[in-house]
Amino acid sequence: MSDSSSPSATDETTAPATAASDAAVDSPVKLDPISRKGTPAHRTKSRREGAGRRQGMPVQAISLSVPASLAAQWKTYSQEVPRSLVDVMLDAVAATRPRLPVLLRAHQAALREKTRPVSDGTFMRNVPKPKRLEDPYVTMPLRLLATNVDVLDAMVHEMAAESRSQLIVVALTAWLADRRAEEQVYEEQLELEVPEDPFDRP
Repeated sequence: MSDSSSPSATDETTAPATAASDAAVDSPVKLDPISRKGTPAHRTKSRREGAGRRQGMPVQAISLSVPASLAAQWKTYSQEVPRSLVDVMLDAVAATRPRLPVLLRAHQAALREKTRPVSDGTFMRNVPKPKRLEDPYVTMPLRLLATNVDVLDAMVHEMAAESRSQLIVVALTAWLADRRAEEQVYEEQLELEVPEDPFDRP
């Protein structure tokens, strides 16, 4: 597996994402219009992640490789809610899990279309075409409970994803698209609910 990770028995050196996660648990959460409807499952997940860290459960550092555009959307949503990058990631994977196998197959098929046959001197092999410069991949370092890393790795194997990164990229892409669609519907509803100003009548 290409994703790098290093386990740690304690969480004394807390990364910014970890601090943000604990803060999201301990302080009142300012939710966006969509998350204001927040589900108990989402709230429970955040509390468990933060509580586990405070109880000294093993924490593991991992690195994910994601498109720069997706990383920007991920960070923006995390700041707007606000929730930590880790919690947003876990929410995305949990919410899209039933359809992840289909999403992964579609993603992998699209990647195969972006390959080209190249000879290595003996055999012809399919290699990726040059990546678009406008959307390079960036590294996202995260720290989360080791038990959650194990769950992610099990899902990678179960769903035949190529790596943790691919699983997360597919889940986040679909989940953030859903959030944008819901936000658009919410804004349209607000426009319809704006009371008519009697002074605007002719």
